[in-house]
Amino acid sequence: MGTRKKTQTRSKPLYVRTKKRKGADSSALMRRAVTVILLLLVVGAIVFGLKEGFELINRKLFSNNPSFEVQHLLISCDGQLSEERIREYTGLSEGMNLFDVDFADIQQALAQVPVVESVFIARKLPHTLIVKVKERMPVARITGAQAQRFPFVVDRYGYVLPPRQSAAGLPLIKGLDADLRLGLPVEHPDVETAIKIIALCESTGYLRSYVQIESLDVKYSDFIDMRLKEGIRVRMPRFSLKSKLQNLATVIKIANGQGKRVKEVDLTLDSAKVPVSYY
Repeated sequence: MGTRKKTQTRSKPLYVRTKKRKGADSSALMRRAVTVILLLLVVGAIVFGLKEGFELINRKLFSNNPSFEVQHLLISCDGQLSEERIREYTGLSEGMNLFDVDFADIQQALAQVPVVESVFIARKLPHTLIVKVKERMPVARITGAQAQRFPFVVDRYGYVLPPRQSAAGLPLIKGLDADLRLGLPVEHPDVETAIKIIALCESTGYLRSYVQIESLDVKYSDFIDMRLKEGIRVRMPRFSLKSKLQNLATVIKIANGQGKRVKEVDLTLDSAKVPVSYY
């Protein structure tokens, strides 16, 4: 008979619990914190050094280089703003360094002038600085809640501009219950609608020939009281502006062909037949 092998029982591993040393962990965290701080300081110093180096190179090669002195200052404006006034607003003059001129400062200075719409600035090496100013062009006169001797004018974006004698023939927007502030847009939806009506009437020769606006009264809630230069009164809605104006032009064209003089037209009704009265 064979002998039976004795099975050996494996002894279970013994785990010894040890207490963590708080002092060691704290010192490790401290070393990491110091390392991170030192790295940040090194990176900051490198960035600062590079920045100062680039600025020094820029000053030596450009902003302090007499080879880039402004000898030709070309200032132009498409409106009434004179070159002298633009120089006064911006502080520009010949003799300045071409690269020492800050474009953002020029644009910010001219942005404070109510009549300025946009500014184009460019350098033309080695001695020329170009400044082109685009003025806001008035599209209508306007009166607000405050009493004023002469109406202000507004541009296509609704910005309020000082009164101009040259704007006497422009359409008048009236009936507004808001105060007007120079250099700021009129915060009123009816002004936007009135300006859009004026722009549509100037957009095509057909509308321009038959719909010549004299005034737009926005005081009524359900329509705009539009008066044409031919003495025609129009009840103009605040919707479907283009189609309504085309219908108006057609009515006036047909009346002229028939030898009639239109007195009033009501465009507020949503119907194919437009109510018209004649003198």
